[in-house]
Amino acid sequence: MRPVALVWTACLIVACPSALGWICPACSTESEGLLCTDCGLPRPPEGMGYAPACTVEVRGAAVRVESFFVDSFPVTYREILPWMNENVSTLEDMAGIVTGQYDANLQFLRYTPFTGNSEGTGITVPSNCFSLPVGSFTYEGAASYLQSRGARLPTTAEILAAKRQGLVDRFDVESVMRRFAAMMRSTMGSMLGDLANQAMFAGYSTVDERLMWEWTTDAWRQPPDSIYRLDAPYRVIVRPTEEAELGAAGSDMGYFNVTFRGVVPILTGEGQDRPEGG
Repeated sequence: MRPVALVWTACLIVACPSALGWICPACSTESEGLLCTDCGLPRPPEGMGYAPACTVEVRGAAVRVESFFVDSFPVTYREILPWMNENVSTLEDMAGIVTGQYDANLQFLRYTPFTGNSEGTGITVPSNCFSLPVGSFTYEGAASYLQSRGARLPTTAEILAAKRQGLVDRFDVESVMRRFAAMMRSTMGSMLGDLANQAMFAGYSTVDERLMWEWTTDAWRQPPDSIYRLDAPYRVIVRPTEEAELGAAGSDMGYFNVTFRGVVPILTGEGQDRPEGG
């Protein structure tokens, strides 16, 4: 059997020193190198879980998904801040990453935990938000960050496969936003009022209705005018309800309830065996 290989081998080598032992998630073999000695699976990058090849249903069609590694937790504010401060030098840059709604008075940050100066630099969030999943990021911002670390956004089928494997978490956006509500009140005062009565939560009577969505790399296939205020490029988002609800991302709420995670596909050469695992 020839070993399988990651698309981005360098990322794997940095994250997984060969001197440490690990248990292969596909066949449970204990190995010490970069590849499983039994099935050839690469060692998962740090913080990623293994999703074996499978077939999932997407909009009524069966879709084959090849094996991949996926972030066990969505990208957090702690992870994203160094990258933002390295890549953002103007307010326009910041708006392209956060909410996509530029204005010179920083109003596009009003329902996010992000703060910065008038040049769009010195970006941070309250310390109690560091461990939370990033919200309010645009599709372009999410894709750019993941590319910088050798990953990409998942396809709709991949995130549904990860959900089936128990690799996708559920986050109530209201509980997430309560973590930085005090900061919002201090900057917005009486404009904020009671968080539970904000328009962004109006009509959400169950936790499922408040779950954060996740970006995928797929484009929405329905005509743009069929969805209210749909934002180009009409990307598909997934919410981990029991039925794995699919939707399209609109910009009117600044993506406050959309988060994201990265995937690294596992490729094989022609004729190679592929670990099915699980």
